[in-house]
Amino acid sequence: MDKRGKTKTFGLKTPTDLLYKLLFDIERLKKATLQYEARYAAIDCAVNGWHLVDWVLHREQIDDAHFTRLTGGRKRDETDQERGKFRGKTVEVSFAETQEDRLPALKFCRNLANSVKHREIRKDSMPELWSGSSYKLTWETINGERSLRSHSLFVYVGYENEKHHATDLFEEMANQWRTFLIEEGLFEPIPDEDAES
Repeated sequence: MDKRGKTKTFGLKTPTDLLYKLLFDIERLKKATLQYEARYAAIDCAVNGWHLVDWVLHREQIDDAHFTRLTGGRKRDETDQERGKFRGKTVEVSFAETQEDRLPALKFCRNLANSVKHREIRKDSMPELWSGSSYKLTWETINGERSLRSHSLFVYVGYENEKHHATDLFEEMANQWRTFLIEEGLFEPIPDEDAES
């Protein structure tokens, strides 16, 4: 194998690397001033949050017993018959359901990421979830004239008829993943960039 560790992931190699990308994209979302900037950053946050599952399950430190524990009884190399016991659920969905108490924000990222990828989910497990962006306008009246005082970008996730700041969801997801990675012994400090050169 090439000692430089060639990847198809632009050099990201560990779950911690993808967690740091999630944190980077959260900052992009916070700093966005245009709707398209915010939308793209929010999409990246949802995708990162959901696909950390793959990065965890395919990490070298996850042996077969660890994999089975994290996925609620799944095996890495399941036969068709063993897979059939899980009624069509993917290993990733089994992981999400098994880890729901530890990663409660994951179900939101899963639905958002899959909606972006497929445009529409055939079996939508969260039909009450939606997302969007708009500007909040602040008006003022001076000498009887109403004028726009300011505007701010609002990127939201709607759930059960309430809108929530998308950054709140993604920050919570990042915190949950960080705790999970630490507890599972998968968190790796990022080396200084100078050391990588």
